[in-house]
Amino acid sequence: MGLLDALSLPKGLKDLTEKELYEIAGECRNKIIQVVAENGGHLSPNLGVVELTVAIHASLNSPKDKIIWDVGHQAYTHKLLTGRYDRLDTIRQSNGISGFPKRTESEHDIFGAGHAATSISAALGIAKARDILGEKFAVLSVIGDASISSGEAFEAINNVHAIKGPFIVILNDNEMSISESVGVVSDHITSLRYNMLYRGFKKKAESIIKLLPKGAPLAVSIDKLITRTKHLLINYKKIGVIYEELGFRYLGPIDAHNIPHVMGAINYAKQAPEPVIIHVLSKKGHGYLPAEKDPTKFHGLGKFNPETGEPITKKNKLSYTDVFGDKLVKLAQKNKKIVAITAAMEDGTGLAKFKAKFPEHFVDVGMSEEHALTFAAGLAVQGMRPVVAIYSTFMQRSFDQIVHDVALQNLPVVMIMDRAGLVGEDGPTHHGVFDINYMRMIPNMTVLAPKDHRELELMLEFAVAHNGPVSIRYPKGDVPDISFKENPIENGKAEVLIENKKSKVTVFACGSMVCPVYEVITENNFQVNLVNVRFLKPFDEALLKQFVKGSDVIVTAEEGVISGGLYGIVSELIQKDGVNVRSYAIGIDGESFVEHGSKQDLFKKLGLDKESIKNVLIKVVEGKK
Repeated sequence: MGLLDALSLPKGLKDLTEKELYEIAGECRNKIIQVVAENGGHLSPNLGVVELTVAIHASLNSPKDKIIWDVGHQAYTHKLLTGRYDRLDTIRQSNGISGFPKRTESEHDIFGAGHAATSISAALGIAKARDILGEKFAVLSVIGDASISSGEAFEAINNVHAIKGPFIVILNDNEMSISESVGVVSDHITSLRYNMLYRGFKKKAESIIKLLPKGAPLAVSIDKLITRTKHLLINYKKIGVIYEELGFRYLGPIDAHNIPHVMGAINYAKQAPEPVIIHVLSKKGHGYLPAEKDPTKFHGLGKFNPETGEPITKKNKLSYTDVFGDKLVKLAQKNKKIVAITAAMEDGTGLAKFKAKFPEHFVDVGMSEEHALTFAAGLAVQGMRPVVAIYSTFMQRSFDQIVHDVALQNLPVVMIMDRAGLVGEDGPTHHGVFDINYMRMIPNMTVLAPKDHRELELMLEFAVAHNGPVSIRYPKGDVPDISFKENPIENGKAEVLIENKKSKVTVFACGSMVCPVYEVITENNFQVNLVNVRFLKPFDEALLKQFVKGSDVIVTAEEGVISGGLYGIVSELIQKDGVNVRSYAIGIDGESFVEHGSKQDLFKKLGLDKESIKNVLIKVVEGKK
């Protein structure tokens, strides 16, 4: 029985020795490796913050003190230390705990997070409420070096003057390995900076200097000189200068895996009269050699062998992401105006090959989706053909830029939305179920969804040649095995896949739902018409009218929210024409957020699996309500 089992956590951490705190960290690390090996999940980012998380909880009194995680996929150790040790085996599984902080799951999860750069803003709001209400507790935000470059993080930092009580930001920097020289220098400097004797001496010296003629500006100059000299000495981006001029007291850099040093910095910061930013240097995958060697591979992964680090099942099939990446390379070989843009997802969006082939035509803007779209608009103004590849859930962050900077000016920007639809275990923060709805309402926008890999290639060809904004959505996962007769892409035209003139039932399906509906119809010999929508905007109204005239029932099928989605489009057009025909929706109702779980479980629960589609078609074909 280990310490994690024996202690009352997180309170029990405060009674432990330094050696015992490291034992706790080791137990957490082993548990995380074991669970992620079995369930999949985010491994290297979690291993990189084990000691940091132990130090945070040993220094603060959660949940009275508020700990806010940025993005949240680094919170596995936090969950272990806050009463979820026995449930960690269920993480990311249906009816199990979330892979991210979740307010309804624990009182220690102060703020839910699945998207980057929200933690400082949320922490400032919590701290401001504390100050207004006259309460006493510390507020601590943990944010990564990638997230802090995002616009929202800088907007929050610009507002840090609004709060008065203890406010701590831990900047977790895992870009740089911790060399011995940096560690030694930072040890001395950090000890000096949060040593109260030094702080008292510094204030006394400043007061004496200010008594001299022109003493006040001299004191300021000396303080800035010391700060700048420190950062030149450690040669680390002079980052402290920036944050101190923005209103923070800067501590660091500190080894994130050194528990006593991190605790010392936090204990100083709790008493500091000004906001404090603690800059820690961590190593992704720390303590597990395969993850240390390849942190990108182990960032988010499926099941693997914990002894070797090798995946349990090797991927053999072609994914939509692969198809997009390969096709864009081929198009760029012929069209030198194509520029690929992504937001910290070079591998996830399939652009690694493009970057290797056309490095001057590839831009990773970091976690700055809003900038990505306006940057793309600027490229388009100058005659380039920007292709912006961002997951559907993250494209939501750039909605105003899509409207104001791209669509309003009718600029030829191609928006590629990978992971459209249900993504499975990552849950509600990552499901891409809203993009049809918000894209189709924007003037000048063209919205497409391919049924298979070849249609994605054809749609990409269409998009880079189209004189206006284009959105293409496709799901996470492998392309279907079905082979269809290839029909060219014609703007605003749908594709009839099955036509039965005697049938009184027509299914309009889009994107990832086309193939399962096709299989259900053909396997069961249903006398049903099937239309592959292709274009959600402009919609093929003429074809809809043609089938509505001969049908009693129109069924729509989409992997997205039906209100305002494909069902919304079809219902609006039927109502506009005043036709007496029943309509039935296969999709997501949008009344509640979809929880995490395997895609198979979620599809069954939401009625999107083949068995559910079959039951719907049996009812409508037989005329049952």
